[in-house]
Amino acid sequence: MGLSAGTTWAYVTDMDAAVEFYRDTLRLRPGHISKHWSDFDLGGSKLGLHPGKVSPSAPEGTGWYFGLTSTDLTSLRSAVEMSRGRVVDDYHETPGGVVLTIADPDGNLLQVMQPGSKLPLD
Repeated sequence: MGLSAGTTWAYVTDMDAAVEFYRDTLRLRPGHISKHWSDFDLGGSKLGLHPGKVSPSAPEGTGWYFGLTSTDLTSLRSAVEMSRGRVVDDYHETPGGVVLTIADPDGNLLQVMQPGSKLPLD
């Protein structure tokens, strides 16, 4: 599966205020900044901010998501489906690649991206 650390992110209600806090108050180095997605370099991983609700299965304001990257989302999905974990939100494309949202046995959410990919995955 080739997993590695990716982006830890949270929903925010005011992107401008959130960016100001992480950039100016915590002095994190900004990467991509927009009203739809902003991120900050953490030296090998990223802290990300996303406005509002992304999917019905991921309610607003539930806190941080742990982000991973994978070289093979299809194999990962199969492994999750055969485990006590579950697929929470089906594959969807983002500008960076294809994403799959999964939950561990306790319901903690993880979002895994296969960078540079497009749907349908092979």
